[in-house]
Parts: sequence; structure tokens; C-alpha cells
Amino acid sequence: MIDSSEVIISVEKEQQHNPVPMALKCHGLSKRFKTIQALDNVTLKVPTGSIYGFLGPNGAGKSTLIRIVAGLIQADSGHFNILGRSSQSGHKVRTDMSTLVDRADFYKNLSAFQNMKILGRLTGHEQDDHINGLLELLSLYERRKDKVKTFSQGMKQRLGLAQALLPNPRLLVLDEPTTGLDPQGMHEIRDFILKIAEEQNVTIFLSSHLLHEVELICSDIALIFNGKVAAQGAMKTFFQDMDEVTVELEVENSIATLKFLEDSTLVTHVNRQANAISIDIRYRNIPALIHNMSSKGINIFSFSQRNRLENFFLSLMEQK
Repeated sequence: MIDSSEVIISVEKEQQHNPVPMALKCHGLSKRFKTIQALDNVTLKVPTGSIYGFLGPNGAGKSTLIRIVAGLIQADSGHFNILGRSSQSGHKVRTDMSTLVDRADFYKNLSAFQNMKILGRLTGHEQDDHINGLLELLSLYERRKDKVKTFSQGMKQRLGLAQALLPNPRLLVLDEPTTGLDPQGMHEIRDFILKIAEEQNVTIFLSSHLLHEVELICSDIALIFNGKVAAQGAMKTFFQDMDEVTVELEVENSIATLKFLEDSTLVTHVNRQANAISIDIRYRNIPALIHNMSSKGINIFSFSQRNRLENFFLSLMEQK
């Protein structure tokens, strides 16, 4: 069992020893809709340069927080800072931020380029080279003259990302960016998010309820349940405090490996699968196990952890 208060404390200690400028800081944000407390004293710290996953089940408060930061609704109490600017100082707090909330939508009978041109005029970023560069970044340049109504949902979402990048933001906020996409579309958006973060030097804050998606691309995360933050910090810090993780192995000699693993005091459970061996092991014991297996001459072809974030998420939910 994981104590979420211990996780938050350990993360805060790490941040004190390794101070990083914050792209977004939320201070005690609260919001109530009639009988529903959507946010309850939420405090977040999003490091500059991170891909930050904001995780929680549907109705946990993720979209409410994003709408407050985006200026679509007001908090009942609390405030936030974006790249050093305070929400208490007025609308200029969002000067270096861009958001994509819900599905991207456009003028369907206009081309991708024409849509970008219109949107660019609103922020003074309508230069053809700039627009074409963003369409190239999102692999839409070859389709720039095609009407948006001919685009797949995944292409529309990529065009939405291009639109959000028009004003050259330093912070990009995305609300469930892969919702409604098929597996291929989800894979494409994940890849483009990584590409944007690297090539555009943008901090990305994204909300999601898809744990596997977040584990693949995010460096930092926060988990929210019923409007309250349960844990936050660098992804790697969470797994170090887990009681167990599930690992799948592919080895050369499965019979000998099974015997070795069943006799190992480092492993708590062993299960033979069709094409691999699955074990449960404490996260901190993994290096020692790999060392022991190597010293015994066991040839390992793959050693992959499964469902780490899901196990951590479910462990926290049990406490709520």
C-alpha cells in the first residue's frame, strides 16, 4: 500500500534539492458547482520543460482546472502563475500560454491553410512561412490546400495542435488530446506531442484518464480524485515507493529460469505465460535480480515492466 501523503512529501523534498523554474503553479484553487465540489484546494507545480500528465477518473476535476487556467471559468478561491505571471494581475497572465480544449474544430469548407491564416490573424501570427512550418511539423503540409471536411479526426486534432502553436507559446495546455481517436490516431498524437516538446521548446500540460498513454510520454504527473490532488511529482519517484511491480521476461532457457525465479527471495510471485514469464517484484529489487540472473548465465532477451502507473493509480484509489 502506498501512502499518498508520503509521496507528496518525498517529491517536495526532491524539488527543494533540485529547484526547477515552474511553467505553471496553482495555489489553492477551489471551484464548486451547486452541490459538487469540483476542485478542493488544488495546488500544482509544473516544471518548465516537462510533459506533465494530469491524471484522474472522469469527473475528478481535470477539465475544471484547465478551464480556470484557460480563462473560461473563474475559480471560487485560489490563484495561479504562468511563467512568473500571476492570475491576480489580469489577462496578460496567459501571454505565453496556448490551450486546446475538447476536440479541435474548424471551418470545414475551407482548407487547412486558410483556417490557420484566419486564426493567425487573431494573434498576429499569419505569416505564410510560420503557418507552413507548423503544418510541416504536424505532417499536414501536403494536405494544406485540402478542405478540412476531408480530414480524418486524427488529422483535425493535429491541425488543432498546429493552431495552438500559432502564437509560439511556451506553455501548451491540452485537455484529453486523444479522446475519440482510433489506436493509430492516438499513437500519432503521442508522437507529435513528444516532437512538439522537443522541437518547439514547449512545456506541455495535458489531462488524461488513459494511464498507458501518460506513462509513455510524461516526465511528471499529478493524480486527482474527487477534486483533490492525491500525489504529484516526477514519474520516477512514484515507482520507487511501490510495494510491487509486474515484470515480463523473455529468456533463452525458460525452464531453468523458472526454477531460478521460484527459488529467488527477491521475487514474490512467478507466472509462466505463453511466450514469456511474468513476475511480481519490489521495484527497488529489480537491479539485484538482473545482476543475479546475469551472474548465473541466464540470457535475457527482454525485461519490461507492465502497468506500473495503473498499479500506482489503483493503490491510491483504494485510499479514497
